[in-house]
Amino acid sequence: MIPYINTIHADIVKNIIGIFFDLDDTFTIAGKIPSIAFQALWDLKNSGLMVVPITGRPAGWCDHIARMWPVDGIVGENGAFYFWFDEEEHKLKKRFMD
Repeated sequence: MIPYINTIHADIVKNIIGIFFDLDDTFTIAGKIPSIAFQALWDLKNSGLMVVPITGRPAGWCDHIARMWPVDGIVGENGAFYFWFDEEEHKLKKRFMD
């Protein structure tokens, strides 16, 4: 059984540096992102945590998410690649798995 977040001991929580999470029908509901969920991304990012969604979606979707959402990167096509937006260079970076 997966524990509820409020049952995780504080010593473990203080060492968390980021989160990975599924998008489709986990973060989204019927293909839409509830406003409270999108605000939670901003809250996590602003708290200093790294935020990385995981999806089966294709590169075009991931390009948009990496550029426009408050995330540190995104894993797409079920692990076939990851993208991240380099804020200093103002450039999308890509890594494809062989």
